[in-house]
Amino acid sequence: MPSFTLKSEEQNFSSSKLEKSDTHSRGENKQPTMTFFQRKRRSCCHTKSSGAPLLCAACGLRTEMYIQDSKKFTYSVIQQATNDFSMENLLGEGGYGRVYKGKLKDGQLIAAKVRKQESTQGFTEFNSEVSVLSFARHKNIVMLLGYFCKDKLNILVYEYICNKSLHWHLFGKLNSDNTENVLDWHQRRAIAIGTAKGLRFLHEECRGGPIIHRDMRPSNILLTHDLVPMLGDFGLARRKIDEDTLQTTVLGTLGYLAPEYAENGFVSVRTDVYAFGIVLLQLMSGRKVIDLESKGQHVSLRQWAKPLIKKLALHELIDPRIGESYDSYQLYLMAKTAYLCVQRSPEMRPSMGEVLRLLEGESDHFHRLKDKIGPHYTKR
Repeated sequence: MPSFTLKSEEQNFSSSKLEKSDTHSRGENKQPTMTFFQRKRRSCCHTKSSGAPLLCAACGLRTEMYIQDSKKFTYSVIQQATNDFSMENLLGEGGYGRVYKGKLKDGQLIAAKVRKQESTQGFTEFNSEVSVLSFARHKNIVMLLGYFCKDKLNILVYEYICNKSLHWHLFGKLNSDNTENVLDWHQRRAIAIGTAKGLRFLHEECRGGPIIHRDMRPSNILLTHDLVPMLGDFGLARRKIDEDTLQTTVLGTLGYLAPEYAENGFVSVRTDVYAFGIVLLQLMSGRKVIDLESKGQHVSLRQWAKPLIKKLALHELIDPRIGESYDSYQLYLMAKTAYLCVQRSPEMRPSMGEVLRLLEGESDHFHRLKDKIGPHYTKR
């Protein structure tokens, strides 16, 4: 029986739960209509030279998106970039250590994750992230720019992502009673599709893969001001190099762990698919995996949502803050996808390639799965 290290979404202090003021993320070159505040952000956020690729159209953030390999930084360069690791530059703190915002001499904004010397988990996570992210170059994956490693001091240097995490946008205090700042349906669907593309790359297209993330949840999905999602925190990631089933110590966040992983420590790409299904349920409902603040019995999000999807009561599933401003067929496709992803048996879950095709409406690829599981819907 594997040993357990479980964390709730509200009591998670690993390196990925860094929700202070800013968080780091990256995106595509989209040109949305900007509000007055977005134009103000853009005017004050030009940091790289005009030759660097644009990371966020809304705030003008630029980054070196396509470097060949992560490089080794000197301590003095990181120290200078973060203003000697000043408290003003502190983005957040977790079990791994602290994350600081910084600016290199060429204008590149960075997020430097500094391992606590007393941290027992840090060195393993450090090696995992350097190894995995050396293979993972994708527009929906946060890029590791480099690292510093000497004795017990380990620092990971990422590109800075400008608009916090999906967890903050779904559950942040600013959104609790303010519907003006709530993600609308089209934004949520785009975040789901972008995240699926990042996972599909890790599972099916990565040259060094398949790579299993093992900690897929909203806190680890970072966003640009264009709301382009970026997968982050690869400290628990594993690279699968053969066909044998991996069995590991159970690590991760309570509510997102697939049954075969939580009970027996078995890891595969389908464990990520299960967690992604939970994230889809959260995007649709705006609910936490386990709401500790609710009155009465605490029912998990999966237990609450599956019966609603099965009887097609999608109006009860959707986040009430969205109102009626959603496409009912797109909602059905996302609900159907989530239903398939959170099946107890890993063999019954779709691959991430199949997930993406269903989310985008290419449902012809799903006759086998749809005939076996879940509700049916005819588009009118």
